Order: sequence, then C-alpha cells, then structure tokens
Amino acid sequence: MNIETRFPENLKNGWTLALAACAALSAATCLAQPAWKPERIVEIVVGSAPGGGNDKTARTLLKIWQENKWLENVTVVNKVGGGGAVAYTHTNQAAGDGHRIAVARTGLLTNHIRGLSPLNYTDMTPIAMVADDPMALTVRADSAIKSVGDLTARWKADPQALAISLGSSLGSTTHFLVALIAKSAGVDPTRLKVLNPGGSSKSVTQLLGGHIDMVSLAAGNTVAHHKAGTVRLIGVASEKRLLSVPEVPTIREQGVDVVQGGWTLIVGAGGLTAAQVAYWENLLERTVNHPEWKKSIESDSAVWLFMKSQPARDFLKKDYEMDRALLLELGMVK
Repeated sequence: MNIETRFPENLKNGWTLALAACAALSAATCLAQPAWKPERIVEIVVGSAPGGGNDKTARTLLKIWQENKWLENVTVVNKVGGGGAVAYTHTNQAAGDGHRIAVARTGLLTNHIRGLSPLNYTDMTPIAMVADDPMALTVRADSAIKSVGDLTARWKADPQALAISLGSSLGSTTHFLVALIAKSAGVDPTRLKVLNPGGSSKSVTQLLGGHIDMVSLAAGNTVAHHKAGTVRLIGVASEKRLLSVPEVPTIREQGVDVVQGGWTLIVGAGGLTAAQVAYWENLLERTVNHPEWKKSIESDSAVWLFMKSQPARDFLKKDYEMDRALLLELGMVK
C-alpha cells in the first residue's frame, strides 16, 4: 500500500515539520526506540545431528556471519529428537531472549496438529523465512514410470501397486506430495503404500537396491544420483524448473496442479521484542542476499526465499490450516 502524506504549504523547513509533528505527539513517542543487538553468545538451535539438513543451514549462517564480522559470538547447538520438538522446546525456554534462535521446518506445524508436540508456531516468534526446498518424485533409472501420468495410471489400477518411501515421518511434506497427487487423480491417498525407513539417505539406498519403487523427498537428496544416471526424477513440485536439473519438468507442467515444498524458518522464543525481531530480520536479509548463501541454496537444489516476520506469520497461519485439513483426510489428527 502506498500512503501519500500531505502537509500545509508553509511547513517547508524540515526542522519546522519535525517540531510540528512532535507538537501533536508525546515526547516519548517522538523518541526512537533503542536498537537491540546481541550482548553475549548467540545459540542457533537445530533439531538434527551434525551434518543433517538443519545443521548445515545453521553452519552456513554461522560461516557467513563470522567471515563478514556481522556476528562473531555465535554457536550451533544440536538438540535432536521428537521431529524437532526437543530443539523447539529448548529454544522456547529462553522466553523473551533474543540470544537463542532455531532453524525450523514444517514439522513445527505438523507435529502440533498431530498431537506429537505441545508447541505451535504461535507459541514462538517467527522471525523470517529464508529458503524453500521443493519436493520431488524419484524412481530408479530402469523404472517403467517415466512421468506423473504414468504414476497416477498405476495408482488408478491399484493404489497399493508401488512401495513409496517418504524419507521422513508419515504426515510430513513428502507424504503430502504423494497424497495431493493421488487426490488429483481421484485416488484415495490413505490407500497408498507409503513407508518411512528412517531418513532420506536410507530411502535413497533402498531405492537404489530395488527394495522400493519410488521416493518422495526434497529434490536435493536425489539430484546427484539423477545426474549419475542411477535414478530418474520424474517431476519436481516447484513453481519453476530447478536450475540444478532444468531438464526435469515440474509436476504442474505435467497437468497436476501441485506445488509442495519444505520451507526453512528462523524462529525465536516467544515474547521477543520488536527491536529483537528487527535485528534478526535485518541480519537475515543481508545473509540471504550474500553470494555464499545463494551458492549454498543452489547446491542444495533449493529455492531462494526471504519473508520477514509478519508476512511469515500470515503464511504460517494459512499453511497450518491447509496442513490440518489434509492430515484430517489422512486420518492423522489426534
């Protein structure tokens, strides 16, 4: 929204204008709120072990901040367990403290909806969205399934025909992808044969070994194998084709209106002040525009994204409602 403010013609001097504005307000209102910045060590809390996706994100942030001397007194804290719940609980114990932030994923919403975690995004302080990881469907290179159309045709004939590994828990973003595609084809998503082997790497190993027929994972997990010719990506659930695999069509291009990604959110404990949020928003905006961050995003086959606190809150509200509706259909809401 563009707001145009008009003043009387005689208020042409900047100082006169400022004094006139202050005359209509209290002196306290005219004084700018003091800026906030960290005064002791900052913790970036992640719910994955060293080397995991969230850990890599946190260490990329740390590297950029320290190398550019934007923020040097910072450390990564790994709190593994509960699909991120342990990390979020640890973060939220520092209520009102801007020195502890966390890397959050979609499980922050889905675990709450499913009754697996008492914490919701509304209990914390969303600071900024910093990336999106498009999901993708991948089969072995020798598979007869070469497109989303081939996939839905098999499902229509027999929803149990294919063993699909999600690489994460049921009710996750990877599960949502296959469920939404099945729904678009008139197939009951609860009848699909979906499996959770306990991680993305295990899913890929099982696919390569011929133990399953397809994986639904973030695209970055299988791009290298696709380029090596051992697997084939049949569709990416992004708005546009990915730079890392421009030959792979989007799912939408194949006539199925499904876009599904796993966002990355930087979140703080509940009760952060506006000044604390502003500090982190500004630092993160500088960070996501740094070449090192963009290089990291591209190497992971992710999509650049930046969304400040309030737009992120609005997005999360809508995403929570959509996730809950789909989880209800899947019979996974407690």
